[in-house]
Amino acid sequence: MKKTSIETYYELFYRWQRSGLSKAAFADREGISKVSFYSWCKKFETKTDSQDTSTGFTRIELAEATAQLAVAKINYPSGISVELLGPLDPDRIKALLF
Repeated sequence: MKKTSIETYYELFYRWQRSGLSKAAFADREGISKVSFYSWCKKFETKTDSQDTSTGFTRIELAEATAQLAVAKINYPSGISVELLGPLDPDRIKALLF
């Protein structure tokens, strides 16, 4: 059996996070060992959790006068969520989703 590199498993891990599938369903779809995939996911999740939590996003607090309720909220498999306020532009939403 051919060994799979750490880079390949990281790419699979990243694709799984975006897929919305369970780990088992993703492993089945990709034709990879569930046991190995679970093991690598655990390593990557632990590494991600222990690193700096900076995600590139910054929380912006609105003044009370301009605060609005979220019109939509997008929850990514990685745990990042984005709240959209005000009028929605469908093209902007598509760009955030893909």
